[in-house]
Amino acid sequence: MQMNRPVRTLGRPRLSAARSRKKPRDELILDALERLLAKAPMSKLDVEPIAAEAGITRARFYAYYTSKNDALAALIRRMIAARSPTYYHPDSWFVGRSPQVRPRVALRNTIERAIDVAWPHRFVLREACDLWTAVPEVRDAWLNVMEVSTRRHEKAIRRERKLGVAPSGYDARRIAEALVWQSERLCFRAWARIPGAMSKKQLAEVCLEAYMRMIFLAVDPEPEGLRRGRRRPRR
Repeated sequence: MQMNRPVRTLGRPRLSAARSRKKPRDELILDALERLLAKAPMSKLDVEPIAAEAGITRARFYAYYTSKNDALAALIRRMIAARSPTYYHPDSWFVGRSPQVRPRVALRNTIERAIDVAWPHRFVLREACDLWTAVPEVRDAWLNVMEVSTRRHEKAIRRERKLGVAPSGYDARRIAEALVWQSERLCFRAWARIPGAMSKKQLAEVCLEAYMRMIFLAVDPEPEGLRRGRRRPRR
């Protein structure tokens, strides 16, 4: 005679839906690559250690990326999303500023925030700056990052000129390109730990001075709000 036994629930307790969701495998691979880049440059890495760090096999890696450089390009593209809050922050110089806020103050806050956001990912950015001229996948991804940044700079420069705070002058697009690429080289020296490179604080200060002098041709121009307030009424 067969005895009725109580039914036991096998396995672990069920997690909530939010906690049970797993991060996509391709994102785990990118996370693994970023962790490894903090220890070694791309030239010292192969697919095998990246896959091992992600907890998958080498063959499984190729289901998501065609090569280690393809994964790096995806990691660079992910940086665009990570940097977007800097550009679209309510106090960002790129979004616009209150007529009462001095351009120098708005730019300082934006530059410092941008450096703070980028700093934890400096090892990825180091490789992007170093490899974009030699690796096609990285080149396409990095040039897209730089183009997006250049367009945002150009738009902000034209806005300041329209407000009458920045003087009309040399082509806004060319000034934007110069500022973006100059900042890229300065940051690369810091990210790559090149002897004599600037600290985070020095980077922010130098970039601020470059922006003020190239865009406004002044150290600390008055914002349009203060200028309007000081105009005398016509008689």
